[in-house]
Amino acid sequence: MDKKHATLTYTHSEVVDAILTPIELFSDVYDKVSSYLTDALWDTGAMISVISPEVASKLGSDIVDTIQIAGINGESTVEITIISIRFPNGAIIEDVRVAICDIFPGNEMIIGMDVITLMDIAITNGGMQTQFSFAVPPFENRIDFANRQN
Repeated sequence: MDKKHATLTYTHSEVVDAILTPIELFSDVYDKVSSYLTDALWDTGAMISVISPEVASKLGSDIVDTIQIAGINGESTVEITIISIRFPNGAIIEDVRVAICDIFPGNEMIIGMDVITLMDIAITNGGMQTQFSFAVPPFENRIDFANRQN
């Protein structure tokens, strides 16, 4: 039986320097489901996904752990909470362990490789337009740009 894939494509009218998509975040705390709508920055350089302290507060997230992380500003100890992420295509990634830490102004969530590895993504820039596409779960056949040129 084939897996049902949830797919989504965003096409920008120009080449962009950051991939942002709308998402809905959920925290299930004490049988009360809280949700929050925001945009997420996709970051293949981040090993773990991150939410801002303000988002954690709005969701009423419980702290489940602390970890040591290293980033461009050095190392620090951060709190961990568990959330679920719903994408506009209906795909939901449940029980994501996210770090709570300050993110650069104007950004409330970073989607890291912990989530990205659960799906296929493609970023193309043909025709001077950035297109970002993803599918959850990943397809069996992978994209091979080297094979495409032949």
